[in-house]
Amino acid sequence: MPRYVDTALRPGEKIIYNARVHWAIFISPILRFIVFGVALGAVFFFNLAQVLGAFVTDLAPKFLKDSGWWPGLVPEAIIVIVFVWVTFGRLIDALVYYFNSDFVITDRRVIAKFGLFSRSTSEQRLSKVESIQVYQSFLGRLLNFGSIQVTGTGSSETAFFFMIDPVGAKHALEEQLDRARGDSHES
Repeated sequence: MPRYVDTALRPGEKIIYNARVHWAIFISPILRFIVFGVALGAVFFFNLAQVLGAFVTDLAPKFLKDSGWWPGLVPEAIIVIVFVWVTFGRLIDALVYYFNSDFVITDRRVIAKFGLFSRSTSEQRLSKVESIQVYQSFLGRLLNFGSIQVTGTGSSETAFFFMIDPVGAKHALEEQLDRARGDSHES
């Protein structure tokens, strides 16, 4: 299946810069998984210690009737549901973004596409670009990823997050803008 960007190119239009999503998009879901997993493990271990202690001191039938073991696990079941929902939901969001997002600079425009089942696109002609903003956190600077936001005339804006080498993308866009504006000034 061809990418949206490839089908959106006009005859003779050339791709100058093709950005990719950085693997760091998976850091937050993985950290959530570790934190929730450790918390859930601690709660489970604490309950297991209580259950084993009750089992050793009481007979099994009394344990099942009087220890309150099952009602004690209801809050843990809720924690598990929230854990699965939050952690795997974020992981799925990251996977969809990672594999289904495009940011391309051509010799005529900037194109961004997001989405798997539904598609959201943003396209700006280079002649309408007014500003380019790059944001990199400390971790982003260490791992060379960040966000770029291209603002055009009016209220149009194209943003791309977790981009590999956003400064390189900014330089490529600025060079293309200089070429496009230089060509129009010479005419």
